[in-house]
Amino acid sequence: MTDNTMWQGYLIQSNGDNHFINSPWKLGDECVFGYDSDYTTMAISLIRYLSIEKSNLSLSSIDERINQQTIIAATQIEVNPSGYKIKCNDDASLQVYIGDEGVFHLAFDSMQDIDEEKYSKIANAWQNESNIMNTSQGAYISGQQYDESLESRLSLVAQNHQGIIWPQRQMDSEGTNISQSYVKIEPSGTVTSWTKLSAAGAPSEFAIRAPILGGISTVMVETNDGPNGVFLLVDDIPTSPKIGDSVDIVVRMLYAQEGFIRYGAKAIITNRS
Repeated sequence: MTDNTMWQGYLIQSNGDNHFINSPWKLGDECVFGYDSDYTTMAISLIRYLSIEKSNLSLSSIDERINQQTIIAATQIEVNPSGYKIKCNDDASLQVYIGDEGVFHLAFDSMQDIDEEKYSKIANAWQNESNIMNTSQGAYISGQQYDESLESRLSLVAQNHQGIIWPQRQMDSEGTNISQSYVKIEPSGTVTSWTKLSAAGAPSEFAIRAPILGGISTVMVETNDGPNGVFLLVDDIPTSPKIGDSVDIVVRMLYAQEGFIRYGAKAIITNRS
């Protein structure tokens, strides 16, 4: 059995064809999710971790607590009867396995205590934000618009048109239609600029949570493959960004609209603890 490996803000253990991932946060003796994580974001990170060595990775079943559309869009994984199973646990952990479930234990020594008051406020904020009656005053994105761009945004699928173009576009700067030639960008890069929006200056989609978080930080990232992008920083790691920081692009919860969680790409700083 391997030791705990920190990967994209989570802790991973493996034993043969059994793999276990959990949140690094604890509240007393309970493992709890960070401020913008859930089973779906955690499952995506574990699948990406396993895909580094397992090129033919597939899934046979996905726990109903995981958003299947989102995990497939983010990882481009196939579903077939001979693949791995994903099962969520009652705490902030889950397993991916073939055959019988493995036996894993939380490594509390590797976990951090979460701020109880802040955790409670964020949990209540997500509940209020996810209420179907909650109406965002910001830019409205319909479910159809969200679905159409999901794969490009979550798995960083770009266009190969006289260089790599991301996000995807219909035309280039000269008005020429861009061909349907795609390439996947490596989800890592370097911070070239950053800013922090105060709670009052944050977009209204984040109006409920921004005051609790003390504002939200965004970074301009030059990816290792060239294209630049602007990303929010993950919410549960309070490290202030610096120009030159190395980051990975991960999937986290962005906001809720029309009663549904909207997932997106965020940046997590990797060169500092």
